[in-house]
Amino acid sequence: MNDAKKISIIIPAHNEERYINGCLAAIVAASNNVHQTVEIIVVLNRCNDATEQIAKRYDAFTVVDGSRCIAAVRNRGIAEATGDILVTCDADSRLHPQSLALVVEALSKQDIIGGGMPIRYDRRSLGIRMSELCLDFAVKLTGLSAGAFWAAADTFRSVSGFDENLLIVEDVDLARRIKAYGKSQKKRYICLNKAPLLTSARKFDHFGDWSFFRMATLDAPRIWRSLKRIDTDFADEYFHDFNDQNKTDDRNNR
Repeated sequence: MNDAKKISIIIPAHNEERYINGCLAAIVAASNNVHQTVEIIVVLNRCNDATEQIAKRYDAFTVVDGSRCIAAVRNRGIAEATGDILVTCDADSRLHPQSLALVVEALSKQDIIGGGMPIRYDRRSLGIRMSELCLDFAVKLTGLSAGAFWAAADTFRSVSGFDENLLIVEDVDLARRIKAYGKSQKKRYICLNKAPLLTSARKFDHFGDWSFFRMATLDAPRIWRSLKRIDTDFADEYFHDFNDQNKTDDRNNR
């Protein structure tokens, strides 16, 4: 897709003043390695901090969405995007400097539909490294790479974007549907292994370095209830209200 004129990068953000500056600076660095215009869209989700002001320093387009559903927040960004290529990136993550160049190169090939990027955390420990290895194994097993997702805008819209019926794992579900759509077009869904997404280890800081494995065991009933929409307890704690707790902790530590 070398003829693409614009890339839209969609960032959902709920009180992300501590991290979004690094996210946006990384996007600017990656933008310097492509010829395409890069549009940044920050979807402000129930923000009451400086997220919007920081976003505007980078000339990002901001839009407000109050949903307690991350899929709906991401879809709001997709609806506003005007790019030929869409990339999703969380506010606490940093794109690799070559990521956008590799996305453009990949989509210029007739047999590639889109893909993701491997996740690496910005702090190291045994528990975190074991979590990364489990994620890498899941990608190899399923072919559904996570991290930042990328594809042509038409592809996102052909699969109807993120499923707003899901409270969690909406990203994995999108990858599954893009991969299936690509297969119907005789195209592959791939992982850009040369462009790992650097992600904050803040949830490990808060919940513990082995929390990934605790979620897979002790938290399994709560995860199941979120998947079935029986309650929102797990989604609230780990996603919707997580940054609110961090803000309270910051104030108490001053």
